[in-house]
Amino acid sequence: MVDEVEAFLRCGILAHGFLRVACDNCREGPLVAFSCKRRGFCPSCLGRRMCDFAAHLRDHVMPQVPVRQWVLTVPVGLRFGMAFDPGLAGIILRTFVGVVSRWLRRRAREHGIRGTLKTGGVTVIQRFGSALNLNVHFHTLMMDGVYEICPNRAAVFHPVPAPTDADVAALIERTRYKIARKLDARGDDDGAGMASAEPALATLAGASLAGIAATGRRRGARPMRLGSGSGHEATTLARRCAAFEGFSLHANVRIAANDRDGLEHLARYLARPPIATERLIALPDGRVALRFKRPFSDGTEAVAFTPFELIERLLPLVPRPRKHTIRFHGILAPAAGFRSQVVPLPIVPASREPAAPARRTPYRLPWADLLRRVFLVDALKCPRCHGRMRIVAAVTDGDAIEGILDHLGESPIPPHIAIARAPPGREQAEPRQDDLLDPPPDYDASC
Repeated sequence: MVDEVEAFLRCGILAHGFLRVACDNCREGPLVAFSCKRRGFCPSCLGRRMCDFAAHLRDHVMPQVPVRQWVLTVPVGLRFGMAFDPGLAGIILRTFVGVVSRWLRRRAREHGIRGTLKTGGVTVIQRFGSALNLNVHFHTLMMDGVYEICPNRAAVFHPVPAPTDADVAALIERTRYKIARKLDARGDDDGAGMASAEPALATLAGASLAGIAATGRRRGARPMRLGSGSGHEATTLARRCAAFEGFSLHANVRIAANDRDGLEHLARYLARPPIATERLIALPDGRVALRFKRPFSDGTEAVAFTPFELIERLLPLVPRPRKHTIRFHGILAPAAGFRSQVVPLPIVPASREPAAPARRTPYRLPWADLLRRVFLVDALKCPRCHGRMRIVAAVTDGDAIEGILDHLGESPIPPHIAIARAPPGREQAEPRQDDLLDPPPDYDASC
């Protein structure tokens, strides 16, 4: 966790190293700072991962068939366990995907499709809610149909009718029943054993799940809501959305087979960062407001955090180390049989000569190609003569960094990072009235 924060604080700062890019025509040579390449909460690096995943899913994984998004959320107790135990998250995800896959095959057989039927999809495990609360849940893109595997010909895709509201309700009940049975057989402790090894992080995670501050003078208080919220009202379930004993399932988003742009846009939504810098607003009293994309049902438009509360919310969102947050299922799994028959064929440039050796397509797009695809900005186009630039060197030596930055008039000294404050004493646990920040005029005290 410390490495995650320290890497984020070094991200994009020239004093910690950079790439030298030069133009062969006019010798223009801008510097490109290194990124942290972490997957916790850095908006820049996670934004790049988001766009790269969406491009990879569209170009190399998902066949040109209709796709439906299935969103599964679980009770709070299971969310805490999944936050610390990726194995628990894997059991719940495999159970859920198995239930949906069996339903797709059964629906196909009801319409006369026989033979060996295969389903497939991809899941992004999200750890956050819209208010930066810890909320481990699953966004699964399943092909809206089945592939019929035939021994003497290529696999044939058969779409199935959309699920009804009754189908979604039956699926969530079946999912809840099978998850409970598997967890009982496993003897799971809901992640308590792993959480005990990291008590500080467990405290932050529990407070994030409850939506309250974990430390400081506002410990136990909820974040201040901004907007016209007037209370908590029950919301009705939407179409193809059902809830059962703390579990909920939403399956009303469908992408048509020929809507590849829509598929890439939906994939970006699944892999988006937990926080967007353009939605953060610095308030005059020192707090930070996080504006929502759309208001809550009670009219709340934003939540306000103190700087320490914002850090508390970000730390539990960091995924467990060396554990995947993107999972592939069924015929789209990396080692699945017949996968090569359904995934899109690799695009070979027309300019490549037949005698040229074949190059393996990298999983990740080069950073310049990714910027051009996502932001329509050519990072290797010279701003002076509009020629092509190339990467000259990666500068990591401290003396070389200082010499180049001094020559270019840039500061070779990174920003100062303040030392962390000591934990508050027991006598400061309870807030004093004169220490509290004055709430804004539209602050709802009932929240």
